[in-house]
Amino acid sequence: MIERILQQKIIAKLGKGKAVIIIGARQVGKTTLIKNIINNQKHLFLDADDPTIRSLLTNVNTSQLKNIIGKNTLVFLDEAQRIENIGIMLKIITDQFPAVQLLVSGSSAFELSNKINEPLTGRKWE
Repeated sequence: MIERILQQKIIAKLGKGKAVIIIGARQVGKTTLIKNIINNQKHLFLDADDPTIRSLLTNVNTSQLKNIIGKNTLVFLDEAQRIENIGIMLKIITDQFPAVQLLVSGSSAFELSNKINEPLTGRKWE
């Protein structure tokens, strides 16, 4: 497999206290890229294509997030644009759980950017 240039840029951003947001068109390899980065690391994978995950993460509070995240320090949220109020949820995780590294992907660039820009100002690498 050919390693993408972007992979090393993402790895360099990990552990710096900000969410890493990967936005791009459908089927370009966002999920595969992130899975390659976290391949051998303990992580929590949340796929927002799954209606149960979407429901679990919609309008969630800090206490609920603590239960969902558990002891995981690496969280990968795929298809984030599908979650209502995603920007606020990501802000809560970034602010309240500083030991947690968020990796977030979304295929609807315009939609996801609009949902996360204000709540995550200064809290993300995009």
